[in-house]
Amino acid sequence: MAEGKLYIIGAGPGDPELLTIKAARLLEECDVMFHDEPMAEELLAYAKKAKLVSLSGESDGETISAEAVKAVIEAVKSGKSVAVLLEGDPFIFGIGAEVARKAVAAGCKFELVPGITSASAAAIYAGIPLTYRGYASTLAFAIGHSSLNRRYTDIDWPRVAIGMQTLVFFINEESLSMVIEKLIANGRDPRTPAAIVSSGTRKDQSTIAGTLGELRAMTEDERESAKIPMPAVLIVGDVVGLRSELKWFE
Repeated sequence: MAEGKLYIIGAGPGDPELLTIKAARLLEECDVMFHDEPMAEELLAYAKKAKLVSLSGESDGETISAEAVKAVIEAVKSGKSVAVLLEGDPFIFGIGAEVARKAVAAGCKFELVPGITSASAAAIYAGIPLTYRGYASTLAFAIGHSSLNRRYTDIDWPRVAIGMQTLVFFINEESLSMVIEKLIANGRDPRTPAAIVSSGTRKDQSTIAGTLGELRAMTEDERESAKIPMPAVLIVGDVVGLRSELKWFE
């Protein structure tokens, strides 16, 4: 039996044209492809000869079920070339490392293919440079919740709130107001420029920009907060002010 191999591949932030050349080649060659849901049809189309298996219901983006992992490992052990296609970059708040560790434990050959993370891509498509000389030379990515409790994080808020010039949070409707409150309560100036970018790089991308205090007021109004599409990224820092010059996509 031929030896199978696992490829854990980053699909990028949503725009199919941001898939890497290497990722596209491997998808065309694979026998089986497990993938996040939803995934753009244009990305699925690269796997021309593969059996497609959705991870919908088997993964929440942070964890993957034992049944799904077992199916992946069994496909590799049967001698197939197996791709696991994950949104963004599989090692940035994704399940890529979890799947890779299971592959190592099972003795499977594997390869990792990075993808463009939605954190930086959404910012670029919104016209916000995450670093800029004179504005920000430090940057942090954070997730606004844990899979165990959507309103819980293990973030060291006193350090994070004021320790980095630019902050990018992966947020959902349950964590947005909590993140903003934590930042302000731990010393971040409410006048700091901030933006919420939804559906980054996709055709329906939208951005709400203002100050951190203005966004807090918006989240406190149920009618206004309902207008914010989720999931999204929250960008906090003086660099957000450059959007007025550099916004281009929307």
